[in-house]
Amino acid sequence: MAVPQRQPQRTLSGSGLSQSPVHHRTISQQYLPPSPVRKSESFSEQSSDAGDVVQGRYNTIPRRGGSRLKLELANDGIEHAGFSESPQNLDLFSANKAFTPSRVMSMNDASDAGDMTPRTSRCHTVDEDLTPLPMPPRRARFVVPTKRPELSTLSTPLKKDTRPKPFVIETPSIAPRYPNMGKAEPIGKTMNKDIGGRHADFYPWNGGHAEDQFSDNIIRHGFFDKAPAQSTQEPASAKAPLFPALKHKSGLHTLSTIFTGILNQRRHSGQITSASTFKPPPRVTLTDTKREIWLKDLANPAISLRRLSRTIPHGIRGKVLLDQCLNKNVPTDRAVWLAKCVGANEIRAFKRKGVNGTFVMGGEAKWIRDWTVFVEQFVEAVASAFAENDWKSKVTYAIRLATHLYAEHLLDRDHYMDWLVSGLENTNQAKLPMWLLIIQIYWKDLLRLRRHGRRLVSAILSHHSSIYHHPDRDILLPLSTRLQSLIESVILTSPENLINPGTWFKYRDSLVEPPASNNNETGSKAFKTIDSRNDYLTSSNAKSQPALRSIVVQLLDSIHRTPLDDTIPKRLWRTSENKSFIVRTVLEWCTSLYRPGIAKVYVATMLLRSSLAFDLDITGAVLDFLDVDPLRELARKQLVYHVVSELVRSGDFSVPQYIQWLIARGGIINPVETDRDGPCITRLLVEIPTYCLNESMKNLRATLLRRACFAVEDEARDIAMAISCVKNTLSIPLGLDDPIFPKKPISVKKLSQRIELSSRTLKTTVSSWLSSDFVGEIAQNLQSGKGGIELPKAKFETIRTLLEAAQDFTMLENVVRFLMPSSNAELLACCADTVNLHLPVFAATGAAKPLFQAFYERLKCVVEEQGVGSRPLLASLTNLAPRLAGLDEVAAQLQSDLIRTDRSSAADASSPLSDNMATQLQDAETELSEQIEKLASYTSADRPTMERLFHAIIMKLQNYWGKADERQRLCCILLTRLRVFDIQHFNTLMRGWVQHIRKLTNRPPIAQLFPPLISSGCLSLAILFATAPRSQLQATQFQPSAVGSASIYMQEILQMLMMPFSPNPVMTSEDCYRIRIIQDHARREHAKEIMPLIRGALAEYSASRNQQASIPQPLDDVQTELLELLRGLVLVDPNAASQTLSLKSPDPKLAALIETWTTKLLVPHGGGGQKSFEQVLELANEFTLPFCQVKLSLNLAIDDTSGPEGSEKLQSQFELLSKAIDNAIDANNIMWTGMLPSLNPDITQHMKNRAESRFLDIIPSLKNPSGEHFSDRDIHMAENLLTVIDAIFRGGSGTKASPISSALVDKLADLWDILSSRNSEYAILKATVLSHWLPLLFSYLTLFTSPSTGAVDVSKLHGGEIRGRALIVLAGLVQELDSYPSSQLGEKALDIALALVDGLPEDARLLCVRAVKDATSDSRIRYLFSFAPNPAEDLMLAHREKPPQGIHERRALALGIGMGMIPEKLTPFLFRRWEILNEPTPNVGENDTSLSLTLFDARKIK
Repeated sequence: MAVPQRQPQRTLSGSGLSQSPVHHRTISQQYLPPSPVRKSESFSEQSSDAGDVVQGRYNTIPRRGGSRLKLELANDGIEHAGFSESPQNLDLFSANKAFTPSRVMSMNDASDAGDMTPRTSRCHTVDEDLTPLPMPPRRARFVVPTKRPELSTLSTPLKKDTRPKPFVIETPSIAPRYPNMGKAEPIGKTMNKDIGGRHADFYPWNGGHAEDQFSDNIIRHGFFDKAPAQSTQEPASAKAPLFPALKHKSGLHTLSTIFTGILNQRRHSGQITSASTFKPPPRVTLTDTKREIWLKDLANPAISLRRLSRTIPHGIRGKVLLDQCLNKNVPTDRAVWLAKCVGANEIRAFKRKGVNGTFVMGGEAKWIRDWTVFVEQFVEAVASAFAENDWKSKVTYAIRLATHLYAEHLLDRDHYMDWLVSGLENTNQAKLPMWLLIIQIYWKDLLRLRRHGRRLVSAILSHHSSIYHHPDRDILLPLSTRLQSLIESVILTSPENLINPGTWFKYRDSLVEPPASNNNETGSKAFKTIDSRNDYLTSSNAKSQPALRSIVVQLLDSIHRTPLDDTIPKRLWRTSENKSFIVRTVLEWCTSLYRPGIAKVYVATMLLRSSLAFDLDITGAVLDFLDVDPLRELARKQLVYHVVSELVRSGDFSVPQYIQWLIARGGIINPVETDRDGPCITRLLVEIPTYCLNESMKNLRATLLRRACFAVEDEARDIAMAISCVKNTLSIPLGLDDPIFPKKPISVKKLSQRIELSSRTLKTTVSSWLSSDFVGEIAQNLQSGKGGIELPKAKFETIRTLLEAAQDFTMLENVVRFLMPSSNAELLACCADTVNLHLPVFAATGAAKPLFQAFYERLKCVVEEQGVGSRPLLASLTNLAPRLAGLDEVAAQLQSDLIRTDRSSAADASSPLSDNMATQLQDAETELSEQIEKLASYTSADRPTMERLFHAIIMKLQNYWGKADERQRLCCILLTRLRVFDIQHFNTLMRGWVQHIRKLTNRPPIAQLFPPLISSGCLSLAILFATAPRSQLQATQFQPSAVGSASIYMQEILQMLMMPFSPNPVMTSEDCYRIRIIQDHARREHAKEIMPLIRGALAEYSASRNQQASIPQPLDDVQTELLELLRGLVLVDPNAASQTLSLKSPDPKLAALIETWTTKLLVPHGGGGQKSFEQVLELANEFTLPFCQVKLSLNLAIDDTSGPEGSEKLQSQFELLSKAIDNAIDANNIMWTGMLPSLNPDITQHMKNRAESRFLDIIPSLKNPSGEHFSDRDIHMAENLLTVIDAIFRGGSGTKASPISSALVDKLADLWDILSSRNSEYAILKATVLSHWLPLLFSYLTLFTSPSTGAVDVSKLHGGEIRGRALIVLAGLVQELDSYPSSQLGEKALDIALALVDGLPEDARLLCVRAVKDATSDSRIRYLFSFAPNPAEDLMLAHREKPPQGIHERRALALGIGMGMIPEKLTPFLFRRWEILNEPTPNVGENDTSLSLTLFDARKIK
């Protein structure tokens, strides 16, 4: 139908333009609905010109008549525009027009079209046109009535048409109609034209139809559009055979049978039997323009896919396809259809190349992998484009499209999941929310597979931990909350993904706090369960007390070596649930004589105080320990007194409970019980600090002691006398009635010795008075402004000496805190040096870092106030900072500040020279000082000048050597000033001079020359150790040419590192204290350098004693100190000590000397000499292990193992050691296992293999079940062997990472056979396996699951197939142990399998999947081996043989009697997901579907 031409628009000002005439109709004509044809015409005119009025029906000239009142009264049949709803479409043609792209209005034309909904136009009159101004519409005066029904006749009747009309047949209303198939409905007068093609089986008679032509065949058989196939067997009518049969009783059954056969035959005759004609839509080459048009049609849902399937353009594939779908906003289902079409053609292209099946499968897999990579890149690129305006809609589309492709299995799921997890692992916090959004879509699928779920959870834990420890944690709180909710969901729904010991214990601390804040009991219980399951895979599973003791002692020793590691105490308390046992082990470690130093007392005190969090009774634990262990050695007793005194101070040890405990035991009666050497359990009452007790406790204590004839009054008098002596030494005025008023003050050294020999009660009382009553009062007076002077540095040194003698470092810490506000830089430097010397003690009390931070803040204030006068404090903090963990940047800054301060001016106060130093120097020294000051005026030192000054000062220094001349110290100060100009060159010059000193045969002792240089910083420890033999060859051989002083050089150096120094004219008290700091630093930080020095000193000692002209040996004076030094070095680094001392020497005297010293380490009060392997193993316990290790290494040392004799010696040593170990195991002695990992790797591997072989041989099997008589002994032996294996495995780097042995897997399978056996004869054996053997074997398997083993990439080790076999056996045990839920072994088997499968190679995993895929449907096994059931796989197609040809068989088949007669066979059915297409081809065929219709027994509908 033609559309009328759009008329020009009118404007209000267009008076000169020709206007269309205004039509006018009557009222009835205006408000009655017009005819459809005219309505369409009127609608088109309204749409073209909204300002025109509707034309009349006959184009008559409008009549100007009627008043406004008549027009208003005519509103009876008008619908007001404000009240009427949107009317129905009045255009009858527009309702049936096809929805084509040409009819879709673009968005750009929307503004021009306005509201397309046609509405009833309001009445327009001439009067309205004459209205000068637009007025608001008049409100209707009457209620708008409901719409009246249309009148059947018009008010003006038309002239009757009397012409004859032809007959038109009417179509019955019940006649079925054909579907339109997208064509327009016939409407109006054209309806009858196509009536023959619109209705089924209705043909109006016209005389020309084939049905109207009568013939004999049509009359007899009826009319058929298509003649039916002529049946050869049933050509005749069925009336003759059927009619007689109906007369009998069985006629109804016969008729039913016949009709059933007819229907069955009809089904078979109409069944689709043709082969599938499905082909993917072909691709054609199109121009760019046509391709764009095709893509736009694809984006239009109105265009059917069948039409688009004719011409799929080439070149749309991979990332281009995804980008085009995104840019064209193609609906998701149509985009997936296009991807399937392209993918199906690409995959079929591989099959058309005529290659073998392997290549086809590989090519198809490669194409799908590449397609998956394209999808991954597409999603990542769209998600990363945050700057685009329409980013949200694009990323939503990309994620939705990728999700649909994933859901329809059109991606390589493993690769896609791996990409998802890798993206989450490597993302930053800015993109983390986006990745979390994507991950949650595939959340359940990822957590169902171990290989992806474990990594996913680890990545989430890592991000949560980084935010948890982030300084801007509050800003990232929403993200942290989201991560926390995800973690909690994993804990509750899939805890298996958290069974990963390395990850769990790394991030566990950040998870403890959030669940604790939640009152969800289920979540808390699940968290504890996961924690215990991970702990089972890491902790030593040989749960015997010796094994736990070894672990606790090792952790305690590590605290002693690295005191600032805060994580070690937490690990210590997690070693066992038996906290009382840990407390007892801590007390044993603290009181052991094999652990030197006083820091262990404060470490033990700190740990005992932290045990209060577990509701432990510390007082009861200490008393139980004292009741069991007699503690005969005086040194051990004093350590107990010290620990108890610290606990009493803090209120953690209950003195009333202790006194009650004593009274319950009968009190104290015998005077021996209170003696110094008396029993520790009763002498403790004497040693308790009394100043902490109230009066009632003091009186009760005094009463109990008096019963044992202990003079309590004398004790009080001694304490008062000690305080008076301290006052007198500190120059504090005494009272006239004081007994020591007229006496001279006791020297500090003598007073310190007396305090050191006093009881703990006196020590703590004197220390408390010094700290609180003396220093505390001075500090309080200064702080409150009451006046007074600061504590002088000399008095602080005296107080420090007395407190160190009392070993009361708690009070020393208080003194340091009291003096912190002081502005005296030298006093603050002394306090910092105090912390530096006793750093392990202050680290144990937790005061090391806080004190350093306070000193650092004071340094800033002192620098502002005094400038370069703050150098002493700066130098002390520079030495302290590197020893504190986590302060590397601060240490570097302090070091640079110190160098800059020293270089600023040679005449500043920062120089070591005092103000009157120039007057003290003689002429030569004055000249040197002036030259150094001139050198300071240059920015860079002149090396020749520096060398000349250095040698000049050194010559002066050597002249004063051994004369106790104070000018020797002045020379050291000049060297210090010279050093700052070029430190590297100065160290080179100093190294050369020290080498020269080493060669001198006639010289004063080294202890009179080097200490001032070391204290002033001119001579470093590195230079000092460089003069000693560093290589093993030099360490083992002594130079016979060395004579005189040169032959005892290393002894003198070693003596200097051990001997104490007192103030003298050459060294001040600060220098002596600094030497003590350097000595302690050398023991702790330079153990590897000191050990060769000790060996060289022992070589000099043994060689010099054989010379005729005997020279005084320095080691004779420091025998005790050397033993303590050697003991400390062995504890710090036992491996270095073993390697150094175990080197065989050709000198038998040196070997005997080393043997004697190592025996003294092991047996302090016993004789020397060599100890056999069995003796060493007997002496081994948790505290002697490091020394037994040194002794064992010394016994196993062989000179040369390369020759045949060396190999024989090594083998004989192996045999002796193996025999000794077997005897120790049989004797239930397994204390020595801790030293095995530190032995020679070959020896360790030999011992491990031997123990493993014996352990596996004991385990029973169905072939060789253990007898009941030997069961208990075998189990006990297996536990001991497992302890040996456990010690070697967890010991460290002594052994190589080894794969699981085949024998272990066989034994595991044997136990599986025992459990699965249904023979009643094995009931007892089965119970023993469940209670002992299987737990032991699981404990052995956990050795391969520890984090230390996991640090090694086990996937690169050999034996992947054996590991796979072990996993299959464990999977079988997981299911088998479901029958024994009370044993709780099934969960442990699953946890071990989860830990082992993480390092399984991919090929071995696939083999395991093939083995268990068809055998089980257990979700735990699928999760373990990371395989998910694919619904498209394992489909089978049932084939029936050809139906029987006989008439009876066919009839029986039709009646359903012989359904079992036709055999079936099953064949695999390949389900091609890429070819599951709707509307694949433009032509509709009989069997052109993607799945052949013959598979469903489909039939055609006739």
